[in-house]
Amino acid sequence: MIPYAGRRHLAPVAGAPALEVRRLTAAYSRNLALRDVSLVVPAGARIALVGANGAGKSTLLKAVSGLQPVPREQVRVYGNPVGACHHRVAYLAQRGEIDWRYPVTVESLVMTGRYVHVGWFRRPGRTDREAVRDALERTGISSLAKRQIGRLSGGQQQRALLARALAQEADLLLLDEPFNALDSVSRSVLDEVLTELQRLGKTLVIATHDLETTGRSFDDVVCLLNGRRVPFSGRPQAAPSRHGMGGATHP
Repeated sequence: MIPYAGRRHLAPVAGAPALEVRRLTAAYSRNLALRDVSLVVPAGARIALVGANGAGKSTLLKAVSGLQPVPREQVRVYGNPVGACHHRVAYLAQRGEIDWRYPVTVESLVMTGRYVHVGWFRRPGRTDREAVRDALERTGISSLAKRQIGRLSGGQQQRALLARALAQEADLLLLDEPFNALDSVSRSVLDEVLTELQRLGKTLVIATHDLETTGRSFDDVVCLLNGRRVPFSGRPQAAPSRHGMGGATHP
């Protein structure tokens, strides 16, 4: 099946959390990457997903985004199975997973965030172009719209990926190590945009191996160790929020 072709977008289930994972186990070949992981993320929460490299953070995000096949009953997004509504979930991959040598402009890269709305065989319309323009402005890279992505700095690359996620206009954003090796300007832009997204009611799950350098405000922290969820021994670096300190709970 061609992605996004003829898919029906289901409405959120009333009262359902943004994300619910139930005893999720996932493997690459014969190697287990996640082992019996459960969590619930309320709509509108900002959650840090922490753990060392190889802890299973990326696998979990890919499972939620539909890039890692998992049993349908183990993951629910706004009450629906993964893939029931692609435009509601935006996945921001690590920069190293992108082929930056591909000959496209920043504007074209950001436009790919609209494919879940447009489909592969229709041309983007005015609404799509406006969404891309707004995303470029919010991330501070409007002047780079016509630049080839291979000519971007690391911080500019990260902002371009964030702009693509913004153009999608998703409700749940999954960000894999977005602050890794960023310059101070890009880090500030990223944090400001994420704070604004949460203010607008979006749900954010941000994977990191270093909580101290990942923004300034979290409702809760989910900690993974060797593919398992373990208690987090520190404290979320967050001011009190409407979600309290139990944002990502065990179901």
